[in-house]
Amino acid sequence: MDKPFRSIDQQINKLKNERGLLFENEEWAKHLLLNYGYYEIINGYKYHFMVDTSNDDAGFIQGITFEHIYQLFNYDRFLRTQVMSSLETLELSLRQAIAYTVAEQISDDQNEYLSRRVYRTGHRQYIHSAHREMYPIDHLLHILNGITHANSEPFKHYREDHGNVPPWIVVKKMNFGSLIWWFRLLKSNEKNWVVARMLGLDVNLIEQTSLLKDAMSNLLSLYLDYRNTAAHGGRIYNHFSTDHELPYNELFHGIIGVTSEEYRQGKGHSRLGVVLKSLNLFSNKDPYSELKIGINIYLKSYLKLYPNDKEYLLETMEIDKEDIDLEM
Repeated sequence: MDKPFRSIDQQINKLKNERGLLFENEEWAKHLLLNYGYYEIINGYKYHFMVDTSNDDAGFIQGITFEHIYQLFNYDRFLRTQVMSSLETLELSLRQAIAYTVAEQISDDQNEYLSRRVYRTGHRQYIHSAHREMYPIDHLLHILNGITHANSEPFKHYREDHGNVPPWIVVKKMNFGSLIWWFRLLKSNEKNWVVARMLGLDVNLIEQTSLLKDAMSNLLSLYLDYRNTAAHGGRIYNHFSTDHELPYNELFHGIIGVTSEEYRQGKGHSRLGVVLKSLNLFSNKDPYSELKIGINIYLKSYLKLYPNDKEYLLETMEIDKEDIDLEM
């Protein structure tokens, strides 16, 4: 095996003697490696500090310490929590926008709003969670019907005592991915109302262009990617997604200050800064404020220790200096 088990002492010796990494406090490093693991701290965050990112044997840049790498790991850990919290707050707004719109524009009667005819079917495709090919609307309705028949509360109470589980109760049990499908499968009129409510704009404005609806659908997909990445302990500060990157949208990218030329050069696709800027578009400013404040606090704390990393982190996260206040 080329990746055999190594004791904590062996791990430290390898980092010191073979890779040239310095340690300010080896006992503290042992404690951290035991609690968080070599793979999480070193392998997850070493690349910024290496002589050659394609060759581990080239070792670390002269003067780099274990504690420096750990603080980047720690910064990202706090950032991950903040991203989760911010997107959960946005999810609450999406739940209510969908529930309110469905009840108002379709019906609050489950016999009506669970009817296949009031939605788009979507393109037939392989649904991973269903393990088969089907129309998205059939999978969504399967989920919605399952919730209305759940034996947990408050679903059982509404079903047995009121004979109906309204949409504002159903959304309480839906995950972010299912909510996004519900939004996407709404017909044009209902989708216009959801977007208008989320953005705090007049529905007539939404009706005049498809760009805002397209931007919303793509943003929700990107948010889900970040939510899942954070939930599974993935890196956030340098995260980007090729599967969920935003296609160029003249209206949206104009709003966040990314030109078509900058987009072609790789800006405005899927970095954390795009998530931050886009959250400021919604009428509920709490998700944006939470993430902005979190980035500000944690980044400022990190840069007090390692100020030379400022440009690297801002560029990697695609955050402009005017987006946050880093004055010490």
